[in-house]
Amino acid sequence: MGSSNLTLIFATLFLYLLLHFPSQAEARALKSPAKCPKLMHQVCKTSQNYAFCVKILMSNPLTLLAPNTKGIVVNALDMVRKESMKTSRFFDGLANGKGTVPAFKPALRECASDFKAASGLMNLKVLEGEFATMDVNYALDDARSCETKLAMDKVHIQSVPAAIKNWKNFYAVANAAALALENLQK
Repeated sequence: MGSSNLTLIFATLFLYLLLHFPSQAEARALKSPAKCPKLMHQVCKTSQNYAFCVKILMSNPLTLLAPNTKGIVVNALDMVRKESMKTSRFFDGLANGKGTVPAFKPALRECASDFKAASGLMNLKVLEGEFATMDVNYALDDARSCETKLAMDKVHIQSVPAAIKNWKNFYAVANAAALALENLQK
């Protein structure tokens, strides 16, 4: 592929992104008295960490443009799914790291698998019906399984508790989104 073709592809991609994301002025307008904050409040009001929930949702341009609560729920679950995969890759990186204690590696691999499984539960197609929060809670069970395995194998890596805590903050957003979804379906 020639450099002119590559330049054309990047220019096209840049223009597409430029035209499909809100400007800062549009985002500010949506953050203020528009209906988006009210919709986000509907999603975040049951979160264990309301401020984090609103901050995370407000950081995503797609959430700012969501026309209704279901649109915000879809975007929230997508963000949490991505965070679950990021956490899975974090544990996978530790498990495959050369400096990692060999005895820790099985627990770290299991944690990578647990968070990968948790990401599969952050999907609107899975969260149908009256049991959305129960499905999301299975993801929390995966995180707890990881914590149990780490404790049993006496794995002590300084960055691990912070990674799990961060994921739990994102989990709280998913749980609040699932509750909002259940309330929509009642």
